[in-house]
Amino acid sequence: MPTILLSVFFAVAGLVFLPLDRSADKPLEFVVQKGDGSAKVARLLDEQGLVRNRYLFIGYTLLVGKEKDFKAGRYLISSAMSIPKIVEIFSEGRAEPEGIKVTIPEGLNSGEIVAVLGKNFKGLKISDFQKNEGYLFPDTYWFDDEENGEEIIKKMADNFNIKTKELVPKISVSKLYEAVVVASMLEKEVRKPEDMALVAGIIYKRLELGMLLQIDATVAYGVCLLKWLNQKACDVSQVNLIENIKIDSQYNTYTRKELPSGPISNPGLKALSAALNPVASDYLYYLTAKEDGRTIFSKTAEEHARNRVKYLLKN
Repeated sequence: MPTILLSVFFAVAGLVFLPLDRSADKPLEFVVQKGDGSAKVARLLDEQGLVRNRYLFIGYTLLVGKEKDFKAGRYLISSAMSIPKIVEIFSEGRAEPEGIKVTIPEGLNSGEIVAVLGKNFKGLKISDFQKNEGYLFPDTYWFDDEENGEEIIKKMADNFNIKTKELVPKISVSKLYEAVVVASMLEKEVRKPEDMALVAGIIYKRLELGMLLQIDATVAYGVCLLKWLNQKACDVSQVNLIENIKIDSQYNTYTRKELPSGPISNPGLKALSAALNPVASDYLYYLTAKEDGRTIFSKTAEEHARNRVKYLLKN
């Protein structure tokens, strides 16, 4: 028995002290937020492929008493580093210079993202960001003040691949694209995350039945897209929907019985999860209550019409 235990001990120790990938030569940016505990840090390291196993990381930090010593900051971490080395870097606070911190909320479209970034970076083109619409992952980023639009876009798109790796491990590219489009609509249509999966179910059901989706947010996006491609600013919230609903386009879900031709925002994990895991129901209609942001569901057009009067038109 002692021999078996000794063998297990050395096997575990080997996993802890040996790097995941000694050949890795390019470190990745890893941010420790203020208040992050070792469990959260371990999970994020595991998700980004920087450690072999999150539980080995947690166990080591507890063993050496460093679980409460991690310093907030932006670090460059490589899978060529061992767990003890990473723990040492975090606990000693060997962070990179801060640079420019920018938070991109869930559900912003490319025009809105450029508006946020434009406070610190000049010369960004909305048309460049629009080419990656849907895949610019909403998160908190640290940018060097000399980074250009191409570098910023790559950082955000790479982050999408990292953060969605576990969420979408085995689906096709076309299925992922469909989910991104649906999730991008959920971000603009649904205020409460707990309602997203039910609305996703309604969207898929209406498509199956050959019904128009009739989503205002897609129409507004299509109008602004024409301006963005010509390097002009446009606010989707200011689009005249009454007039533009009558004009057919690839984003007009009042005239075409299909998904819009691309994502209309950049969704976060909750919306993506809802799009990949829609909830089936008897509902065919929904609206967002003006007063409190609740999603109101209806089974028939008549019920939906009554709800529009009750929750949207009534003062």
